[in-house]
Amino acid sequence: MRDPRGGFLVLSALGPRDRRALVLGGLVLVPALVWTVAVRPYRAAVAEVRERAVAERDLLERELALLASRSELEAALRQAAEEAAAVEGRILRAPSLVLAEGELSRLLEDYALRSRVLLEEIRSGELARGEASPPGLAVVRLHLKGESDLQGVLTFLDHVERSPLLLRIRGLALEPQTARQEGEGQQSGAPQRATPTGVIRFQVIVDGFAPPDDLVPPSRTNRLGRPGA
Repeated sequence: MRDPRGGFLVLSALGPRDRRALVLGGLVLVPALVWTVAVRPYRAAVAEVRERAVAERDLLERELALLASRSELEAALRQAAEEAAAVEGRILRAPSLVLAEGELSRLLEDYALRSRVLLEEIRSGELARGEASPPGLAVVRLHLKGESDLQGVLTFLDHVERSPLLLRIRGLALEPQTARQEGEGQQSGAPQRATPTGVIRFQVIVDGFAPPDDLVPPSRTNRLGRPGA
């Protein structure tokens, strides 16, 4: 406070009530200023240092545990690399799913030729609703129709099962072919008997696997794997 002559009034010049109010205001204001300016920033800095120390300690413990298990990790990495190489060697290695489909078609045609199986149709198929491809792979599905004797069909399926590529039979249907006998039974009105011919018509669904190709989807094919119009 200033007096009319421009000088500051000393505390002793104030009345008792003013001095008491001034002292009480100082008692309230000074601790608040000390808390705001000094104590709260100090406590925040201490809490931040503690959190950083805990994080650094946890990181150090993880690094020490990683170093302690280095030999186990190296062995696990080698095993994972060997398993990955084995899987890569059993999938269709083609630049696109279209070419992978053609590669699988040629392989199945070769198996049919070795098994004395007549393939009448090879066409591509789609996954069923709700069916998903294995992680990191795309399914190349082919539907085949053909005929042969029982030995030929079994040999063909055995080639598929033993293929160096990873192949999966998703469905199989067999239909033995029969022939009607003509002769005396037909002239007398008796029902004709159906006799087996030894020929079996079959339908089979075969899945192969290839790296995923998001740019070019599998093409539709018609007879013997030729691209359809």
